Amino acid sequence: MPPPPHHPVDPSINICDIKPYSVFKNLYELLDQPPSSWRNLLAVIPDKIYKTHEIEQQFGLATLQSGGSPSKLLLQDLGRKGKTVRQLISYLEKLQHERALMLLKPEEELRITKQPESVSAMEGDTVELRCQAVGFPYPRYQWYRGDQEIASGTDSVLRLEEVSPNNAGHYICRIHKMSIQDSRKPQSYVFTEWVQVAVIADNPPPYSDRPTITVDPVPMTVEMSRPVSLSCGARGTPAPFYQWYKDNTLLQGETKRELYYDQAKASDQGVYTCRVWNRGGEVWSQGAQVTVLVPPPTQVLNPDIPEIVVPPEAGNCVLGGTAKLMCEARGHGQLTYQWYRDGKPVPGGNCSTLWIPQVTLDVLGSYQCRVSNMAGDVMSKPVQLKLDEWPSKFTPSPEQYYATDKVALVIGNQHYRNQENLEASINDAYTLSNILRNELDFKVVALTNLDLKDMTNAVLAFCELLDEGVYAVFYYGGHGYENAGQQFMMPIDVPSTYRAADCVCAQMVLKKMHEKSTGLNFLLLDMCRKRNMDCSQPPCTEWDIDKPRGNVVFGFATCLNAEAYEVRGDTNGIFMSYLKRYITQPLRVTHMLEEVQKGVGQDKLASQVQFPQIHADLREARKLRDPIRYQGHTQEFCVRNQRWAAAHELPTSINICFPSCDVHVKLGFFAEFSNVMVMYLTVLDLGKTQQCTPIFKDFPPEVDTDVKYSNKDSVQDIGCCSNVMTHFPNPPKNAKCIFTRVMDIQKIRGDNLQLSLFLDYTTADGQEHQESHPIVIPKPLVAKMPIWQNPLPPPRRPQHLYQGYADPRYQQYPPQPYPEYQQGPRIAGESEYDFEKSLGDLNINT
Repeated sequence: MPPPPHHPVDPSINICDIKPYSVFKNLYELLDQPPSSWRNLLAVIPDKIYKTHEIEQQFGLATLQSGGSPSKLLLQDLGRKGKTVRQLISYLEKLQHERALMLLKPEEELRITKQPESVSAMEGDTVELRCQAVGFPYPRYQWYRGDQEIASGTDSVLRLEEVSPNNAGHYICRIHKMSIQDSRKPQSYVFTEWVQVAVIADNPPPYSDRPTITVDPVPMTVEMSRPVSLSCGARGTPAPFYQWYKDNTLLQGETKRELYYDQAKASDQGVYTCRVWNRGGEVWSQGAQVTVLVPPPTQVLNPDIPEIVVPPEAGNCVLGGTAKLMCEARGHGQLTYQWYRDGKPVPGGNCSTLWIPQVTLDVLGSYQCRVSNMAGDVMSKPVQLKLDEWPSKFTPSPEQYYATDKVALVIGNQHYRNQENLEASINDAYTLSNILRNELDFKVVALTNLDLKDMTNAVLAFCELLDEGVYAVFYYGGHGYENAGQQFMMPIDVPSTYRAADCVCAQMVLKKMHEKSTGLNFLLLDMCRKRNMDCSQPPCTEWDIDKPRGNVVFGFATCLNAEAYEVRGDTNGIFMSYLKRYITQPLRVTHMLEEVQKGVGQDKLASQVQFPQIHADLREARKLRDPIRYQGHTQEFCVRNQRWAAAHELPTSINICFPSCDVHVKLGFFAEFSNVMVMYLTVLDLGKTQQCTPIFKDFPPEVDTDVKYSNKDSVQDIGCCSNVMTHFPNPPKNAKCIFTRVMDIQKIRGDNLQLSLFLDYTTADGQEHQESHPIVIPKPLVAKMPIWQNPLPPPRRPQHLYQGYADPRYQQYPPQPYPEYQQGPRIAGESEYDFEKSLGDLNINT
């Protein structure tokens, strides 16, 4: 009896509505089987829905039950979270899970998109024939030479190694696919065009597989600024590889037969050798001495030597502020700059402008700039960088206000576990933190995706940095609501049905700030202010302020009982898009927010749906651009500098050697946020390998290292807001970096971050190997702050929750019961007003 006809599933329906049930059953049974299991499905879902421990508690434990199916539980939970069949198909397509897709997708016609091309090659070369087709089920390939099937030719690319005249001939590829209706039926297929492979015979004199040097580099003497050219020739089977060395030091990126410099420098003088190798062995060329003739000292008046036209000037600065030194020069060719402090090179000081973003006592001293080109160099006169000298009694003028310091806490919550994810909160936090830090001289702690405990700890740590006269800025972007005049910010672990106890109250934050006698309390809440109908408790009077000081400003992204919006495709939300335009202006804080109001009011999309609001009792014309004057608060200022600097300290770079293959890898770091660190790997020396790839593994479970944001070739691939060029002003030539984004840094337990570095490499004989190296890194960034050193113990749970598990006293993380699904209110609901046209391109940021 033939199988029943296949009917594709409507892609617009919810996953839980897949009918008939036999299709749903076949689907989760397929996902329960390796290799493309439910864990792989979780890894390709773009939304960050589940934490690692939640995955095991909600789905992984089902494998211990008789007849339990983790895939069934996962699909049902995805359906309850609103996922459609179309989204499920997109996830399965990333996995190329053909058997599962055959249950959901219709059959697609087989079509060739790339035809192979004829090729002519020398004997011993490698030849590749390529074709490509699309269709569903996925195309299969079979290559033929004439009418003879090629056993190994079952891919879209046919690779012929070390071709000989026996490989010459005509080739064709048959492309076929299975039938969704019945795999027993004849498969549909198409043929590519015929192509010809021609092999040109080569009869060189006999030699061994081991490379033989045929041309050694020749010593040479060259004048400065003249070209340098060295050549090394070798023969071997297969074709050998080359690597140049100078004075026994590897020259990064110099892997061709010829080494060429267009203009010789004095530093190019030395002995050059070339290492040549293939799978038969290696051989070294003879050393070639390169001598560079440097002009004698009498030619110091050479007009080609750089001339400093704008020398650096001495300047005064304030602790915690910024400082800038400039040196401009002119001269022949490319000019290079190097700054020195007290005779020692300044790290990163290789531009005409030396920018010091945070002045400390350590950076004070005598500065000089050396400018050089091919003809020589010149040194500027020394200038002093010192602190301002203030009168013993300083009284500000009535028109000018000062801060004893500036401190900001920026929080962006975007990836929620039980609510809809947002799109722009992290970018908004990144944008604002950069402006506050680089343009307004704030000490910024910027954190992302915090749960309730971490949000509370962050507020406490922030308030520890406040003191009398400090300008304090608090920014929150994420889901939120307002009840009875109090605003509640929602952490990422807020339950689907939430109340005040599950959130952080903005009035609590203000109370903590107010207790520090700050000069300005500026709170920016980029969230919705709709009422939570599930929270009917009266307003809490615990956070009322007894003695107002006339220094509070609230900036709301929207008005009471309304939503805040994001525009799909835009980097920032609507409120931040206008806030970043005006926040640096020298305006009174309330006047600056009024400009933001006007900007949103003139926005074509948002003017009718979002209404920023200001609540303030500010009596003085204070501005965020007010300068810092810590006179009378020097000790507190210095302590605050030390605390803030310690919370933003990165580990030093590490050079790692794998002795068995002589591969050298550099491990470096940079910070995206105060709790998000990017780790990158650079291969400095391939050693005895043809190619190698380093990757990170074995991160501790408490930190968040999503597989989608790990071991990628670019910063953009790991979802990073940062521009990589800001962290690599002088990238190594031809160097390839591997990036991994490590989040939730504050959750690191113990004194160190421990992980493993794995190296996959291929040797000259074609053998593939893997080695590992343990990595131990001191706690970076905010993980060193005392408030996160000793986290609160997990709450005790009733004993009956542990039935069926080991004694909870011997478990580091007690297993959680599978949470019963509760249908809560729709948080990101539609507006109660009729703005359908205006809302077409908007997302709600609640």
